Amino acid sequence: MNYQRVLVLAELRADAGAPLDAVRRFAPSATLVAVIAEETARLPAWLRMEVDDPAHRALDGLRALAQRLAPGVEVVVTPEFTIDALADAAKAGSIDLVVVGELRTRSLAVVAQLRKRSSLPVLFARSVAEASAPGEGARLLCLGVSARERRAVGQFLRDHATATDRAVLLTTTRLAPMDLAELREVWGLAQALELSDGSGMPPRQLFGAPSRSGHDLVVMPRFPPVILLAVRPGPSVLVLPPLRPAPLEWERAIDAPDFVDDGTGIRARIEYAAGVGRRIPIADQPVAFVREGKVVARADSRRGEVELSSGLGNSLGIFRVKRNEAEEAVVFVEAQVGVLRPGPRPIFLFDAEIAKDYLPLLRGVAWADAVGVRMRPLRSCGSLRADLRAAGLAPCVIDASAVLDEGEASDVPEWGDGVRLARVATRMRLNGFTIAAVVYRSLHPPSALGFAAIRPEDLETLSAEPAPPARRPLSLGERLAAITGHEPIAGNRVDVEMDNRTARRWLLSAIEASRRRVHLQVYMAADDDVGRSVEAALAAAAARGVAVRVLVDSLHGLHGSLGTCNPLLARLASRPGIDLRVSKPISGVPSLEDLKQRDHRKLAVIDGEAALLGGRNLSHEYYTGFDEVHLTANVPWRAVPWLEAGARVRGPAVAQLERLFLQAWTEAGGEPFDVPAPAQAGDTSARVIAHRGLRDAFTLEAYLALLDSARSHVYVVNGFPLVLEIQHALLRALRRGVRVRTLFGNLTPTHGEVAFTGPWAHARTAATSFVHSRMDPLVAAGGECYEFVVPHLACWDPALGDLRPHVHAKALSVDARVCSVGSANFDVTAAYWESELVLVIEDAAIARRIEARFDELLGGSHRVDPQDPGWRRRAEQRRWMRYWPGTLSI
Repeated sequence: MNYQRVLVLAELRADAGAPLDAVRRFAPSATLVAVIAEETARLPAWLRMEVDDPAHRALDGLRALAQRLAPGVEVVVTPEFTIDALADAAKAGSIDLVVVGELRTRSLAVVAQLRKRSSLPVLFARSVAEASAPGEGARLLCLGVSARERRAVGQFLRDHATATDRAVLLTTTRLAPMDLAELREVWGLAQALELSDGSGMPPRQLFGAPSRSGHDLVVMPRFPPVILLAVRPGPSVLVLPPLRPAPLEWERAIDAPDFVDDGTGIRARIEYAAGVGRRIPIADQPVAFVREGKVVARADSRRGEVELSSGLGNSLGIFRVKRNEAEEAVVFVEAQVGVLRPGPRPIFLFDAEIAKDYLPLLRGVAWADAVGVRMRPLRSCGSLRADLRAAGLAPCVIDASAVLDEGEASDVPEWGDGVRLARVATRMRLNGFTIAAVVYRSLHPPSALGFAAIRPEDLETLSAEPAPPARRPLSLGERLAAITGHEPIAGNRVDVEMDNRTARRWLLSAIEASRRRVHLQVYMAADDDVGRSVEAALAAAAARGVAVRVLVDSLHGLHGSLGTCNPLLARLASRPGIDLRVSKPISGVPSLEDLKQRDHRKLAVIDGEAALLGGRNLSHEYYTGFDEVHLTANVPWRAVPWLEAGARVRGPAVAQLERLFLQAWTEAGGEPFDVPAPAQAGDTSARVIAHRGLRDAFTLEAYLALLDSARSHVYVVNGFPLVLEIQHALLRALRRGVRVRTLFGNLTPTHGEVAFTGPWAHARTAATSFVHSRMDPLVAAGGECYEFVVPHLACWDPALGDLRPHVHAKALSVDARVCSVGSANFDVTAAYWESELVLVIEDAAIARRIEARFDELLGGSHRVDPQDPGWRRRAEQRRWMRYWPGTLSI
């Protein structure tokens, strides 16, 4: 060991060889050695002056021994050890190690006070064995029962043990080899280090003679007077300086998952370890990260989340910074995590909450490494790691929310955990990890691209030859294909509209011109002016021999579920030549899945040659222009048109769209039909991205890929509460210097500050605040956020003023090169629950045209000013809503 300035305490009449031998053995490079000897004999003064005085002979012998240790060693005799005198001597000599021989109980208490007052290690010298070979270090037995004690041991090994020393860490906590590797890296150790749980090693064997214990030195973080007095023979004992004081009662212990380093950075989540229910993120504060005993990074946490640069090592220690603690980084470490990065061995991800009975099955996959994924922050990562250690698995637990950047809100339904697990695997695979499988516990099997999705009982079927990781870096097109499985389709003509009158004309004229068949799918249908006009067109087509198939969601179409009957749909079903089906009718008491996992797609395919898609249902507000209605303050909100978007497609992509209708049609009980292959109709490349609720999140992944590809600007038109992943992607874009422009509205349309009335108006007004709360962080971060406004039109009541309608469009454009339109909102319901359809148009000319249309809409709308006192007041009032579960969104 490399202690430099040593204070030796000995009893003059006792054998002083042991403490001096201990200095020679354990502090061979000491530059200062001071010896203080206590004269314990109570003899008359005149007798102690005699030449043959035993005290003189003991002092001469002590000096002789000390001279052999180091020339010029000072030996001082004191009548009695006192704490003040010893503390002064330690301070004057800048002592870093105190060595004591065999002491009586009284003197032992003084040494304990010296250790505490001067924060010094104390070496109790007993039997000292020589090194077994020249240059061979000491054999150390280090006791680390608690995490705090292990940190103190780590600090000692890093700062004072030599590279040739060999240490065994004795702990009652079950640690795995992976834990040991992390300890070595975080502590920055060069010594050989082994683990032991102390089984079969009673204290007398641990502290017995070196020949029995196999150790030269026992290292203890706490002062053990009972052991030192009760077990006399044995190896020397080094008691480390007092442990860092325990945190104050309000400073709760922290917990963190292992980190995933994707080569571009690390996203970490740090929480309080204790708590009931959902884990609480730590308070906003600086956090330090330790590797090799040094602080290698610092970051400010925001609601428990921090972002770090890549390449910080394979293990990191973490502590909350309260002062300049870099000098004793190991001692201050509060939690320790591993860092996963791509390697040669495949890995498989498993839901860390699977039943404990299944955990031993994971060990059977010897050719791949098992990594647990915490799907929701209800249990601490520490407790999950303990389960894995007990099952003989590597205690590696990552957090799905941190990998996906989902934020803190309880947006994501538990029913979607299988999908989220597959998304974590896909994200890691795209960043160079070889993913063999995901082992899920959800009811529905998730879609998996490039890896298997299996239940734990089917692990023996797992192939030992997983697909290689995705090549990096990926273009936007390659990324879209990798995360959704949908390739681009060339040779199309695509027109995009954001005008209700145009959309109505497209739909009615297409039905009127149909010759062979009409396939229409909607989410809702109303018996109003628009519904009846479409009904008449479909009836006329059927009368001339066109095969008409209509598919409507049973719950939201109000037909066939819970005793409902929609008059419009009932009439359609009764007309000759029209086949009407409803999807997923509900009878009895519905579950949350029954209510939320619906088919939200809107699609019309005419003669297998043309298709219309977007967000429009079959009712007045979707297909009526703002200049086609006479609005007064007394009309119901449903009479006010909405902003909507849609696309018309001709060419080969139509076949893919019709196959989606065929799948939904047959699942609803309809007879199958042939899907023709349309001829090329243009030069636009389009990608048809279909999402099945609770099976995948392909439309969400497509939106994120588009946003993360932005380098210049982004337009987002959306009227529903942003799922936090999309909000965070927009915030990341702002940090990259991307111009972010968003358009949103009011679920209950307003004129001025007054909302229109009607059924559910108050609930929709509350939901509007939820929508706006998810926009507030973008406003604060510098995004250009606009509330949609339609200036007063001549056909409205003069007193009405400007209109602020609902925005039901789901449209996105990036860098004037790629855009999308479809049925999928930017909220959690579309992301996980409902089945959706989005068309990604990879055509710069179309993207430029739609962005010009966006600019027109933004030009007449109200930009939210972050300095506006009114906005700041409203934003503060609804701040709590940002963490409202998105499952409750309308």
